[in-house]
Amino acid sequence: MAIEYTFQLCSTTAPDAIGALLVPPLTAVEWTGPVSAYKSVGGLLVTVHFDGRANLVLEEPEIAVGFRFDKFADFAVQNAEMVRLVVVLLDAEDGDAVLQQDFERILLLRRGPELTVGETFWTSELLAQLTSPYERRSMPYPED
Repeated sequence: MAIEYTFQLCSTTAPDAIGALLVPPLTAVEWTGPVSAYKSVGGLLVTVHFDGRANLVLEEPEIAVGFRFDKFADFAVQNAEMVRLVVVLLDAEDGDAVLQQDFERILLLRRGPELTVGETFWTSELLAQLTSPYERRSMPYPED
């Protein structure tokens, strides 16, 4: 079973323009449908597409960026790559955003200028990549 994370961003920027922010170091790979896909040197597969569905965390997400880990590659390297890419997007776009795992665990939440990161997942090395002030606390996933 693959480890997957989803970063959702409230943005009016086109998915292709969001994907362009990630290249380089990512390289484009073939994908079907209205999805742009990229691969990192460390094995991380990244997809970018429009997603206007409201969810329990963000009312109007527009862009979804998926991160699928390569089970044969170093997870710590892929975690660092994912966080670096999320920071690139947070710095480029000012909309509300959430990084979550399997729509069950919130790792990062930005509402307006306030950035909150969860108490678990974040090593000191990953926290050092954040470029904005943040609060660190538990963020339970909302119930249906």
